[in-house]
Amino acid sequence: MSKAVKSLFPENVSAHSSAISAVDATPVDGASGHWVMLLPKGTFSGRDGRGPWSAGDEANLQAIVNATLKRAGSTELVIDYDHQTMFGAVPGVGGRAPAAGWIKEFEIRDDGLWGRVEWTETAAQAIRAGEYRYLSPVYQFHKSGKIVHLLSAGLTNVPNLDLAAVAASADLNQQEETMEKIALALGLSQGASEADILAAINSVLTSTAAMAVVVGLDKNATPDAILTAVQSVKAGAPDPAKYVPIEQVTAMQASIKTLQDTVAEDKAETAVNNAIAEGKLMPALKEWGVDLYKSNPAAFEGFVGKAPVLTAAQRATATPPAKAEAALDDVDTAVMRQLGLSSEEMLKSKSQLEASH
Repeated sequence: MSKAVKSLFPENVSAHSSAISAVDATPVDGASGHWVMLLPKGTFSGRDGRGPWSAGDEANLQAIVNATLKRAGSTELVIDYDHQTMFGAVPGVGGRAPAAGWIKEFEIRDDGLWGRVEWTETAAQAIRAGEYRYLSPVYQFHKSGKIVHLLSAGLTNVPNLDLAAVAASADLNQQEETMEKIALALGLSQGASEADILAAINSVLTSTAAMAVVVGLDKNATPDAILTAVQSVKAGAPDPAKYVPIEQVTAMQASIKTLQDTVAEDKAETAVNNAIAEGKLMPALKEWGVDLYKSNPAAFEGFVGKAPVLTAAQRATATPPAKAEAALDDVDTAVMRQLGLSSEEMLKSKSQLEASH
């Protein structure tokens, strides 16, 4: 250490503790953690009569930040409990020095040097409980009193500077109150954990997204938009750009079915008439052919493709013999002739078919 530079803790740590700022400094919007004052601008003295020390103007404060960052390198400045980091380094004292928080960044303001602190959960609970109220920085300074750089800071209840005591838990208590209000709004019991609150919020968001989809909106729709859509549905006045009356849908489906049936009938008539004209189907089988085509066009096409071309005599409709074809109707007779079967064979086939059913 340079002879020109003295530590705030040269020999007796407790005698040189210097509390600079209350822990409850107002957070900066958009920043994570809490901003606390580390050094006041200008010259100041301790309550125990030591000093004066000088942090200087904004340019000097920037020099302190630069020197602090250079000394720290890739590490962050620790905030401990009661300067235990310094006590632990004293021979014969030792002990644990757990971190209460870490200084993430610095900012020079009109009234001095500030740091953004991220507290550990244990420290945050201690601050909320009022167990610690102030922050005391540790720094090195020239014999002239000019501060060179920061070393660390500690939570303490014995500030050395004659500053107005401000409750250290103000911001954290405010956060706690806000979380309690959120918990109650979500229907949770008082004292619900942060994990319970987050789970409840996630459940609400999921339900809201599902409700938005149900009423025909995007899942990311705002609650106001969802409410408006739900009210419209309940009032029986849905958005005409998104909904069609069920009566119109039913009528449209009926029209489509009628059109489909008409098209199928026309196709069947055309196919059967062509088959009759080509001698592939007897006129007496027209109705049967139309029904087959409408129910299974592929089966009809297969039948016509394999059927022989009928002669003029075969195409004529003859009166079936009274005895042999007594049990055959006109369609059976036409099929029999189309397939070249005898009356006995047709009767036998018909009997077997009827028996199978």
